[in-house]
Amino acid sequence: MKFTTQKLIRFHHCDPAGIVFYPQFYYLLHEAQEDFLAHIGFPEHEMIAGGLGVPIVDMKTEFLGMCRYGDEVNIELSLTRLGHTSIGMHYEIHSASRNQEAGQTLKLRADSVVVCAEIPNGKALRIPDGWREAMLPYLHTPLEDKS
Repeated sequence: MKFTTQKLIRFHHCDPAGIVFYPQFYYLLHEAQEDFLAHIGFPEHEMIAGGLGVPIVDMKTEFLGMCRYGDEVNIELSLTRLGHTSIGMHYEIHSASRNQEAGQTLKLRADSVVVCAEIPNGKALRIPDGWREAMLPYLHTPLEDKS
């Protein structure tokens, strides 16, 4: 299963040419992560207040197309790995083509690894059972590609 959230590309995301300045995509990806955690019942601000966080330790990104000021984008998030302390996340950003008949086009693909960590010292911790259970439906398996 994939989690999807919608975002509007705003002026502050863009460079003077009106296209998303590449570092701003990372803000959008983090917002999708926050939306996902809240969706499964673990809002990030509450986790941090309770002494746990999910800092990123790795990110690989493919920039496949431009997003522009005013575009509505769909950000899909699925999990690629659920380890003892780490979580693999896969993101895709799609937006409507300027040619309305073309539908949604893939603009960005990214894979990250976050670690369940004690705040503020950053020590890696075992992912709590409640988080793990809530995340399992979003864990992508190779068998899903064969359907």
